[in-house]
Amino acid sequence: MEPLSQEFIASCRRESGRIIRGDSMTRIETFVDAAFAFAFTMLVISIDQIPTSPPELFELSKDIPAFVISALTIGAVWLAHSTWSRTFGLQDPITIQLSLGLVILMLVFVYPIKLMAQATVIFITSTLLGFSLFDTGLFENAGWADNTVSGLFVFVALGLMALGSIIIAFYQNSLRFAEELRMTDYERTYCHLVTIAWGVVICTALLSLLVALLASPGTVPRAGFIYSTQAVTIPLAQTLYRAYLQKKLIAGKLPVDRP
Repeated sequence: MEPLSQEFIASCRRESGRIIRGDSMTRIETFVDAAFAFAFTMLVISIDQIPTSPPELFELSKDIPAFVISALTIGAVWLAHSTWSRTFGLQDPITIQLSLGLVILMLVFVYPIKLMAQATVIFITSTLLGFSLFDTGLFENAGWADNTVSGLFVFVALGLMALGSIIIAFYQNSLRFAEELRMTDYERTYCHLVTIAWGVVICTALLSLLVALLASPGTVPRAGFIYSTQAVTIPLAQTLYRAYLQKKLIAGKLPVDRP
């Protein structure tokens, strides 16, 4: 890759401390965005029928919380890729391969993610809180009778680990071209922070997988609640990394434009 010119870098927009090198959408980014848009349509509350009466509308509306949860999960993956693409704008062979892998994984795991979201909403509202407002009758299916829920947790965990690994690979690949991209110290740190965040996701998914495999049938739902810890562990891990950088900065071992 040829180094970007200083003139080009100077002409790029800045956003939240990052240089937007990929402001114009590339063909590979367009392809990935189209795949994610298709994944969102697969999550639609009623993809095969239109409600024709208020009772049908209310029945379909029970799936709204599961749709929101699964859409936010997929949206987080899309946002990580979109931010990376707009910031660095790479189109090297590794980027193309990672993009294809991301699309394939996303389309494979979109339904398991939705199914997990549906099961979580019903379990929390019906089993723990005791009201059936969002109960779509999912657990009445015979497929849930033989304790196969642990297999679902394992399936979803493997998918999240794979998706997280690809997002990390995107940002680590950018660091390979740090000099050619004229990457700032802030952007290098940003890549590390994203890597840490998705590393926590991978570790959480792995822990969920182990719980699902080792727990008794009655305690398998704990494998799902583990994901809620990310609201604390991701900011904590990033804060510890920033403290580490600050310590090195005070010691004079880092440039001053680190965040």
